[in-house]
Amino acid sequence: MRIDGASPIPSAVPQSVAQEARPNPGPQLANPVVKDLVEIQPRPQANPTNVLVEMQPGDIVVYKFVDDANGRLIQQIPAEQLINLSESAEAAPGKKRT
Repeated sequence: MRIDGASPIPSAVPQSVAQEARPNPGPQLANPVVKDLVEIQPRPQANPTNVLVEMQPGDIVVYKFVDDANGRLIQQIPAEQLINLSESAEAAPGKKRT
């Protein structure tokens, strides 16, 4: 809404003049020391296992999980028995693979 015309405040009433902003001369406080709380989670112990991938005859991929500490075989995929079974099936004379 717009009002045109005379000022609603009579000229006899003194109008206040805006003053410059001055800093408050209150007590000076030192900058507070802020300490962040940092929580460090323990790093999980990694299992020292090495994975070896071998290609066997007949395009068989073998995964061997070996313990790095003592060099022992933990697990093999596929198992040795399955590899032997596939080799014997390939070596059978006169049989065709389907």
